[in-house]
Amino acid sequence: MLQISLEASRINAELKQEEAAKKLCITAKTLSNYERGITAIPAHVLKKASKLYNVPEEMIRLPIVDDGSYDEDFFLISSTV
Repeated sequence: MLQISLEASRINAELKQEEAAKKLCITAKTLSNYERGITAIPAHVLKKASKLYNVPEEMIRLPIVDDGSYDEDFFLISSTV
């Protein structure tokens, strides 16, 4: 299944980070941390973002928290070790 990042979902919805954050009732810094994988996005915020961006939750590709990489990147690296 094709997926789109949280950031790309926001951009495709033509929302600036500050606008989206305000509508999600969070700060722009918090949204930035979710988009970059610094902080895990809570399920209730993901659900609101999904509706706001008009993208099904399962279509939003989230980074692995701590390193900002994605699941596929992790598995590609670990499978070559």
